[in-house]
Order: sequence, then structure tokens, then C-alpha cells
Amino acid sequence: MTRTTPTTADLKRQAFKQRVLARPVGWAAAAMRLGQRSLWPFLDLVIRLWIAQTFFVSGVLKAAAWDNALFLAANEYPVSWLDPVVAAWIGVTIEIGAAVLLAFGLGTRLAAFAMLCLALVIQFNYLAFDTHLFWAALLGFYVVHGAGPISLDRLLARGLVESALPFGATLLSAARSMSRWMSAPFLLVQRAWLAASMFAAAGFDIGRAMPAQLFVKIFPVQSAQHLPLALAIGGAWLLAAGLGTRVTALVLLVAVVGMQAMDPHLSQDWYWMLTLAVLFVTGPGALSADAALERRLKRVFPQLDDKPAFSLEGLPRVVVVGAGFGGLACASKLSEAPVKVTLIDRHNYHLFQPLLYQVATAGL
Repeated sequence: MTRTTPTTADLKRQAFKQRVLARPVGWAAAAMRLGQRSLWPFLDLVIRLWIAQTFFVSGVLKAAAWDNALFLAANEYPVSWLDPVVAAWIGVTIEIGAAVLLAFGLGTRLAAFAMLCLALVIQFNYLAFDTHLFWAALLGFYVVHGAGPISLDRLLARGLVESALPFGATLLSAARSMSRWMSAPFLLVQRAWLAASMFAAAGFDIGRAMPAQLFVKIFPVQSAQHLPLALAIGGAWLLAAGLGTRVTALVLLVAVVGMQAMDPHLSQDWYWMLTLAVLFVTGPGALSADAALERRLKRVFPQLDDKPAFSLEGLPRVVVVGAGFGGLACASKLSEAPVKVTLIDRHNYHLFQPLLYQVATAGL
């Protein structure tokens, strides 16, 4: 096997790719990572508190007027497969207990699953509103992904693994596996769900395979009609493909915020905002055109995957002797050049001397 030495033209092409192409791509990737790390904890907390307070208030009102709650369970929204008294007790318990757990981020997946089931029962057994569908969509996200950093689940996770509680480590491992394997399919279904709603709101006949009444119960078509026609059609195509998802979600989010500012009575638009904000912050998942493009970019620019920007085989070697300020600055600049850099110093650390610059420039 022979080793080939890169030509001057090869080195120039690698340097051009590094300077002109890789930097903007790297900046964009870093901005998305920074945005996700900085925005998601607060967005997660807002969503959990928003949904929790809605359920909690409803549960408290029913508990305070229990006779009225029993009457409603028996006559207003009866569940055919449950006794009205049992249904009332289960509903109030979920609305109060699970809402408190969701707000604190304790047992988030189980609490979100219980509230998700209740939201679907309300949607299909009582009155069909888009709000209930968005409850289900956002709660389903928490079933799959769990709570964010500002939650008791995250705070107690490490202690649970190291504690003597039975099945603690197993439960955490199962939760991580669920997030790893179910995240991409869930986000794909969520994007397709939003896209189908926008297509239907724009006048496309995509619900011919099911009764119109059932279609409206599954897709938030009514609130999707608030979107401008051009944005609804364009956003639906891009969301369905998962192409430019963050930008698309941001544009739609701004449009919904504008509509909400003009007509504050559009309460269901708040849930469009929250759902689009989740897509903007977390991205479209692995089953998307964006993910395929990201994988391609990582092959072209390996540094996006924390790998060397180019192959070091056959490149010129530069040896920097001394890891002081000058040596580190030189090695840092050469990191963007198509050369192999070796930094040598008698120590395995860099000692920062305070006021060194002032002394070197005769300031002191």
C-alpha cells in the first residue's frame, strides 16, 4: 500500500474548504446546539407549568363541587366502559395528582401518560377541540423524552442510580432507551400530523380515507385555518419532509404570534406556539431531510462530529516547541491549515502568569 503526498492544489482545496465553507457550517451547528442547551430548559418548564395549571384548576373545581362532578361524569361526558363514580374519581385524581407531578417534573413520563390518556378520552368521548389534541401532542413528547434539566427527575436521577432502591438503574435505563428509540418516530408522526392539518386547512382533500367527523377529531384543522394560505402550504411541505425544520417552525411561530397579537381570543393558537417552539428548539429528529443533510455535512466536514477536519496522512508536519502563549497561539492558528501539528513542552499543562502582558510591554 503506497502513501500519496497531497499536491499543492489538494492543500489549497482543503484550506479553502476549511476557511470558506466549514466555518459558516460550524457556526450554524454551534448556534443550534447553544440554542437547544439554553432555550430548552426554560421552554420545557413553561410547557409543563402551562399544561399542569390547566388540569389542576379543572380538578380543583370538580373536587370542590363533587356532586356536580358526579353529575357531569354520569350525564355530560359519560365513558361507556367506566362507572360514572369511578370515572369521576380517576379524572379528578389525574387532573390534580398528575398535574402536580408534571409541574415539579417528578415521575414525568407516568404523569404525562395519565394526562395524555385523559386528554384523548375528553377528545373522543366528550367535545372535540384542537386544544385537547395539542395537550396530547405535548404530553406525548414528555412520555417519550421525559422532563428537561429543571425538574426533580433530573435532580434525582444520579442518586437513584447509586441508591439501593430496587430497579432504579433499570428504570432509568429503560427511560433512556425509550428516548433513544422512540424520539425519531414520534417527531416524524408529530411533523406529519401538523403538516396534514395545514394541508387540510389550505383546502387539500387529504382526509377522504376517513369520515370527516373523525378527521376533525384527529387533526387540528380548525386552528390551522388561522395560518395564512401560503405559509400553511409551504410550511406543510417542509414540515412533512423535515427540511429546514427549525427555520420553518420559527417562521410559523412568528406568524402565529402575530395573529395572536391581532386577536387575543384565539386561545388555541397558544398551543400552536408551544408545539412549534418545541420543533424549533429540539429539531425534527433522525427521520428527516435535515438529519440526512447533517449526516452528509459531517462526512464532508468531519470536525462537525468532533473529528479531524481532514486526513493527516501525507501532510507536512509542523513541530511547535514550547506550549507558552506563543506556542499555543501558533498551534491554534495552524489547526485550520492542512498540516500535521505536534506541540512539545516539558510540562503537560500551560501555566498562565497574571500580568505577563503588562510586564512584557513595560506597563509594569
